[in-house]
Amino acid sequence: MSETDERATRAMSGTGDHWLVPGKEMVVAVCGGLTHDGHPMLDAAGQLARLHEIRERTPLSEAEGIDRRRLQLVRSIDRWMTLTTPVPYHEVGTFDATVGQVVDRLAERVTQVCVTLAYAPDSVVDTAWSRVYELADAYQDLVDGLCAGTHRVPDAS
Repeated sequence: MSETDERATRAMSGTGDHWLVPGKEMVVAVCGGLTHDGHPMLDAAGQLARLHEIRERTPLSEAEGIDRRRLQLVRSIDRWMTLTTPVPYHEVGTFDATVGQVVDRLAERVTQVCVTLAYAPDSVVDTAWSRVYELADAYQDLVDGLCAGTHRVPDAS
């Protein structure tokens, strides 16, 4: 069991905020480097952002280990969501991505804005932040639907 999975298991064995699904603002903030109080999903989101930052500087031939770790974190987010959200109603809509996949994309985009585009013209940065906010809205719609039991995600195989 990985360190993240162990922390998630410990956090989920108690009560409190570790069972609350983080909102879009918190996920974006954590991907941008904000520290938080050890929430398992936010831990994974922060790690994903750091991995995207490292991946930007890593030759493609050496990125396999980073991508493998990203996949592990995506799956840990998806497992956590499965444990914290109700079973969806029988006939509900299916989103085209899992929560972990959306958080990974958010981490990538926030990292791109904060690191890669740090010295880009304002118009380029503004456009990139707009894309982050659009994806953050999609994340919020996804988790709201999952928490209400009105949507499901595809199998994360």
